[in-house]
Amino acid sequence: MGSAVSCISNSRRLFSIRATSILLLLYQVALLDAQTRVLEKKSQNPDIRITIEVDNREWKREGTASITGTIENLFDGPLEVAVTPTLYLSRPAFPRDDTYWAPVDVLKDRPLSLDKRPIGSKGEGVAIRPNALRLTFKQKGDSIPFRIDPQHILWDRTISSVWPSMKLFGVVEPGTYDVRLVVESERGKSESNRVKIVISGEKK
Repeated sequence: MGSAVSCISNSRRLFSIRATSILLLLYQVALLDAQTRVLEKKSQNPDIRITIEVDNREWKREGTASITGTIENLFDGPLEVAVTPTLYLSRPAFPRDDTYWAPVDVLKDRPLSLDKRPIGSKGEGVAIRPNALRLTFKQKGDSIPFRIDPQHILWDRTISSVWPSMKLFGVVEPGTYDVRLVVESERGKSESNRVKIVISGEKK
């Protein structure tokens, strides 16, 4: 009799542990789902819209190529926003290590400037942080035009762990790419349309 009661008690304890584990797992899944929804909600900045065009779809080492575009205020009123713009070249059919990035100062057609600070007890390392651009719009519908020469900025593969420091034709392999501009801010990121271009010639 005692053995039977003990078995029942152990079974109830085991059931209670399993039920608690299931509830905890369901809670974690719900929490993760909620966090994912929050991140997705914040991933796109609703205040600005970016559009780009290219003057020449074939980029050559000795030729000229430029990207023109606008950043438009969608907010219902004046807007001031700090942003870090980045150009991306990607080939959807290829692996991620065939994607390139170039942080860019769209207002001055040059690489995005950096704030460099020494780290470590003897300053043996350097911490870098991109300096954000401050965009100011007076009212809804205002836009800021820009023009970028992809050879004026510095590139690297997105898979690289270093800040981009190479010229376009010094790192990007010849081929057909989608170019897009991504502008990040505290409110999220805004991504332009994609334009197909061709990188000609051989990488040096």
